[in-house]
Amino acid sequence: MKIYKVKVNGKVYEVELEAVSETNDKIKEPSKEEKPTELNQIVAPIAGKVVSVKVSVGDHVSKGQVVVVIEAMKLENEVVSPFDGEVKEIKVTKSSQVNNKDVLVLIG
Repeated sequence: MKIYKVKVNGKVYEVELEAVSETNDKIKEPSKEEKPTELNQIVAPIAGKVVSVKVSVGDHVSKGQVVVVIEAMKLENEVVSPFDGEVKEIKVTKSSQVNNKDVLVLIG
């Protein structure tokens, strides 16, 4: 098994591929326990410094809700969630430096 990152319409997905022979091997569907949950990523729209993180792991966020504030060029930029869901992981902390397109929060 090999894991690859694939970018589709600007969104990055991790895919796991298994090599099979052409004769009689079939691709097995993973069991329900093995199926990964798809997490949506909220990424930084601009490079800068994280001023505040407005959510915690386990919080429910709504589309349009502010999740992180980033300071860039002496301006504060509010990063909003483009979808509804539960915060599964926060990848940044207050005072973190982030680059454009860095993952800030994972929503499931």
